Amino acid sequence: MGNFFKVIGLLVLLATSYLLFWPTGLSPQAWVSPVDQGLTGEFVPNTRIKESRLIAIDGKKGPEDIAIGPDGLLYTGVHDGDILRIDPATGASEKFAETGGRPLGLEFDVAGNLIVADSIRGLLSITSAGSVNLLADKADDGSPLGYVDDLDIMPDGTIWFSDASTKFLPNDWGGTKAASVAEIWEGAGTGRVLTYDPVTGAVEIKITGLVFSNGVAVDPQGRFVLVNETGTYSVLKHWLVADKAGQTEVLIDNLPGFPDNINRDSGGGFFLGLVSPRSAEVDSLSEKPFVRNVLWRIPGFREAAVPVPYSHLVRFDENGQILETWQDPAGSYPDITGAVRAADGTVYASSLEADSIAALKP
Repeated sequence: MGNFFKVIGLLVLLATSYLLFWPTGLSPQAWVSPVDQGLTGEFVPNTRIKESRLIAIDGKKGPEDIAIGPDGLLYTGVHDGDILRIDPATGASEKFAETGGRPLGLEFDVAGNLIVADSIRGLLSITSAGSVNLLADKADDGSPLGYVDDLDIMPDGTIWFSDASTKFLPNDWGGTKAASVAEIWEGAGTGRVLTYDPVTGAVEIKITGLVFSNGVAVDPQGRFVLVNETGTYSVLKHWLVADKAGQTEVLIDNLPGFPDNINRDSGGGFFLGLVSPRSAEVDSLSEKPFVRNVLWRIPGFREAAVPVPYSHLVRFDENGQILETWQDPAGSYPDITGAVRAADGTVYASSLEADSIAALKP
């Protein structure tokens, strides 16, 4: 019996040592999470997404972003690195290009090239014939681009793009979703925003210290750039003109979910995808970095901490006023990342994990 208790004691000691001291690769930082106001006021629940029409994407998954091409077709990147071209009227889909990485944000430039934020390869340009060219995989200071996430293009051609994490890279942390969770769980803010000059090829760092810098959208008049800071439930506004040039302010804070992409709405304002609702348990640990590090070591904890599915798309104006939302509490179209509006008014929503694109009623 004595040996039995010795074995139990040893196991307890080993388990305790593991939970307290095993290296995690994270250095969690304390921060004050705002009190979640829930789905109230402008975010009162509705079921508009239930009325959507789903467009299958040829057996692929994860249409993270959507760009409408000069040909009126939909372009989206999926998990296996393909860029698909889809006819929204017929649902016909074909492979347009392959990046060799994980394409996330997409935008067409004035020359008809598809500019791609690839989380693994960097900033890419794809010709109308499907030829893939690398624009940048490091900044001018020599630092590598770790997790290129989203982009938008200024009227003068300058590309603004996010590098969501310079520490937690998709190839090293089990993919884009796992790496994003690590960056947000740590809370130290290694994300940044950069610009690419298409004439000189210069890659300049513009904003640093963001907790998973995600969606990027520019003002059509070139006055400001919007950036989602996923880990703080907020949308930031970085000014480019007048007295505020170079200043970054919070445009929308305390969102009821994790913001992913921002896309300009051709009908006015911006689309914002809330990829998942917030977690009261996670919020309660914001000021407890030591506990976060312990929990990270528990097998299965990260999977168990994922919030329940909830479909949520938001449209807001340049002043941060919420104009409308599309929702489904049942999560019929999961992990919404953002949306774009076609010439006929149809809104097409994208997703982190779905096997389709959702065509929503305006």
